[in-house]
Amino acid sequence: MKVLITRDRSQALEFAKYLESFGFVPVFLPTIEITEPDSWDEVDEKIKRIDDYTDIIFTSSNAVRFFFERFAKFHPIEKLRTKKFHAVGIKTKSEVEKYGFSVETLPAKSDKEDLFAKILSEKRGSRFLFPHGNLVDELSIKLLKENGLEIDDIVVYKTVKPEVSEEEKESIKKMIEDGDIKFITFFSPSSVRNFFEIFGQIKFNGQKIAVIGETTLRECEKLGLNVDINPMKFNPKPDAKFLAELISKEK
Repeated sequence: MKVLITRDRSQALEFAKYLESFGFVPVFLPTIEITEPDSWDEVDEKIKRIDDYTDIIFTSSNAVRFFFERFAKFHPIEKLRTKKFHAVGIKTKSEVEKYGFSVETLPAKSDKEDLFAKILSEKRGSRFLFPHGNLVDELSIKLLKENGLEIDDIVVYKTVKPEVSEEEKESIKKMIEDGDIKFITFFSPSSVRNFFEIFGQIKFNGQKIAVIGETTLRECEKLGLNVDINPMKFNPKPDAKFLAELISKEK
């Protein structure tokens, strides 16, 4: 039984292994690609004056990885030992912990709205650095500032739509329309949008849609795509393993 994974390939391997352990065959079609920003100038400037900040906010594991890798070009990682770290969910928290740092208590739900609300209720008087991707919701940053939070944001990675060959596109499209692929998975709103940009009009054939993240769920609904497997109903902080388990129950 085949499961389509639309996540960036480098981040999809763990999920694919979980699926394989349940007897599924992963099919990879990354509809997003994670790359460096167009320029590091602003990031480097903020890193050089890292002592100005008391707290660092992360809303994705990609932001953690790109920030720490860039930071290490200028300072020892230990220089961040005095900072307080805030993470949106379990995966992002785990990525920070890989570098030897602890993370403040997670928000009740794994979404940036809950994280920002938690920070606003607790962290007056602190100075924040917010490394993020190019698709961040600028309105949310504006609202933080309007509510009195001292925060500087920097783009440390880009999410782009990858090039997909006509041969690969037609092969996946045929598997979907023939019903050979039984499940389609999405891990971010941009992966949903790019899927439809790549395929345009496509005829689904009984596929079940599985997602992680409230924003991903909302993007599916916005585009008229019914979500069949929503792990947030059972766990406010789901991970890839939990999603694979839920998919296995739908066999």
